[in-house]
Amino acid sequence: MATPHVPATYTILTLAAARRQLNQLQKTYNPNLQKILAAITSLADNPRPTGGRKLAHRPELRLRFGNYRILYSVDDELRTVTVCAIAHRREVYK
Repeated sequence: MATPHVPATYTILTLAAARRQLNQLQKTYNPNLQKILAAITSLADNPRPTGGRKLAHRPELRLRFGNYRILYSVDDELRTVTVCAIAHRREVYK
């Protein structure tokens, strides 16, 4: 009898800069905030969603939500997702 496949979830780590940026978004009105929070928590189950893309000259991946971006990196060996930045598109790539 085969055992059912139980997908292992990833641990989500957030850098201090990303936490500050998220706190800043929570202080101001942002219609995408709930989508951003849901996307971050869903990265634990699927660290490479269909909307995620690899950045050209950086090691991170990115998710888009309107004018906001989530930059994150995935470590498959340690099973972690590290959220590096959450900011407006004009500021996130600097």
